[in-house]
Amino acid sequence: MMTAKEIIAYMESLQNEEQRRVLMGFFKTGPGEYGEGDEFLGLKVPQTREVVKNVWKEFPLSEVPELLMSKWHEVRLCGLLILVAKFEKLTKRAAAKTPLEWTEAKKQKALEWTGEAIIGRDEILMMYLRYAEQANNWDLVDLSVHKILGHWLLLPTNLGDRDYKIKVLDGLAQSDNLWKQRMSMVCSWKTSQMGDPSWCLRYAEIHLHHPHDLMHKAVGWMLREMGKRVSMDLLRDFLRQHAHEMPRTMLRYAIEKMTEQERQYWLNIPQDFAPAKESKANRFAGVLVPDFVEMILKGDDEAMYYLLHERLKHQLQERFEAYKNNLCDDYEDVIDDFFLYLRECGRYPYEPLKRIKKKESFETWLLNTFRNYLSNRVETEGRGISSQPNCEAHWAIAGVGGICDEEKIRVVSQLIAYAHQVFYSRGRFIFLRSLLTMLNKQRAVPNKEMAEALDMSDLAYRVAVYRMKQNVRHFRNRLLMGETLRLDDEHQQMAEQIDADFIHLYPTLFRFYVECIDTLKTSTAVKHLRQQYLEERGYAVHEPDADSPIRVRIPAFWEKLNHWMTI
Repeated sequence: MMTAKEIIAYMESLQNEEQRRVLMGFFKTGPGEYGEGDEFLGLKVPQTREVVKNVWKEFPLSEVPELLMSKWHEVRLCGLLILVAKFEKLTKRAAAKTPLEWTEAKKQKALEWTGEAIIGRDEILMMYLRYAEQANNWDLVDLSVHKILGHWLLLPTNLGDRDYKIKVLDGLAQSDNLWKQRMSMVCSWKTSQMGDPSWCLRYAEIHLHHPHDLMHKAVGWMLREMGKRVSMDLLRDFLRQHAHEMPRTMLRYAIEKMTEQERQYWLNIPQDFAPAKESKANRFAGVLVPDFVEMILKGDDEAMYYLLHERLKHQLQERFEAYKNNLCDDYEDVIDDFFLYLRECGRYPYEPLKRIKKKESFETWLLNTFRNYLSNRVETEGRGISSQPNCEAHWAIAGVGGICDEEKIRVVSQLIAYAHQVFYSRGRFIFLRSLLTMLNKQRAVPNKEMAEALDMSDLAYRVAVYRMKQNVRHFRNRLLMGETLRLDDEHQQMAEQIDADFIHLYPTLFRFYVECIDTLKTSTAVKHLRQQYLEERGYAVHEPDADSPIRVRIPAFWEKLNHWMTI
């Protein structure tokens, strides 16, 4: 077994003066340069790796600091690579699968080894951080940090939870030492390789305005790797937020693997460009599976939305493909309905998640639940279509037989008046807008833009619409069962007015709709949006044609209303 002194002596014996001069120029060791004062033996990296290969297994960890404190660049690299080799050995053994034929004694020994591996990795990590300043050039950082610090971020540790790991990286990022700052960025190479982009995105933002060219290259490089390994959509989302303010070197490194046309697009974004709102997807990019359950149960709808629309998109689409020929709606509509089904199918949001025994299997449970949901939806839609080919098709889904047109008009009149009475201002607006959309043969304002005008998130708007539909369906069923809903004088008069002149329902509803807008705190935004659509697209948005008012045919409207409340 060689000692640190023997390794240093051996490496000094390999000194190459000509190569030494080349390396000192390449790594900028002159006065005022980033590698000022560093000394080289003139060894190439393969020579150093050969030394490491021959000694690391038997080399004691206690001897490594002597290598790290050496004045020679190649000797310090040797010390760092020994730490890497020891760390990877502990990682590989701990990750090995337990054979089924193992006895309990062997399994217990494996568990003990796993505990020892965690302790060993933590010890190596602490040594690496303690001597971080000795990795005082970009090659020393880049050859070691992602394999030690980066891998440690993804593994169990006795030192602390995810918050502790963030604290460690924040300490490096906020240091005055350029190489520690580079460590906080380049360590994300490993996390991105393993599918976790959150570390890269976090520290890319922190170092976005770093003054040094070496950090510009590191940030751009890590963003490029994140896009390649995880998601180009996440990279593009980051660029939409920051391309206008990124240093040119950083931006060029980040977009290096894109097509020439797309590179030119990002390079030509003006510096005064106003970025779109930041995507919420970045926030959940690195969350582990068990943590998603806790976040969702605490009321974080965005976490579930991210799972369905980003993280599990491909698996969900595969399941959808098997059923799509028997479904009326496309994938995006079905996945939104599935989200609302998960949220609202219990007594409180996401109640079924409480019954999940193993949080690690949450994603599998979610995919299986989606498959069952698709199967049930196909069966339900099939019953509705096959029962009657006329206006009663979707009504048959609710299990109610056909009723005469006069009764339909009475139910609709009472339903509109009661919903208008019991819903809060936003709910009344959404309900009336939905009815007008069903009656209007022209396009309505998209949900996303209407949500923004109402000062709501797109997700909150979808949930509000879903709940409103549930309530309306409940009101309708009560009316059909012969119950009389309690209306005050104002809304009783509204019901009678609708019933008496149902054929002109559109202008009547539109008048209620305009009155409802005036009760909204965001009425100015809503009015502006309607006017904007009218001017830009050259058509009316929920505006009735005064010359030829829309005549409502009760069978067609009844069919639309019941279908709208069923999906």
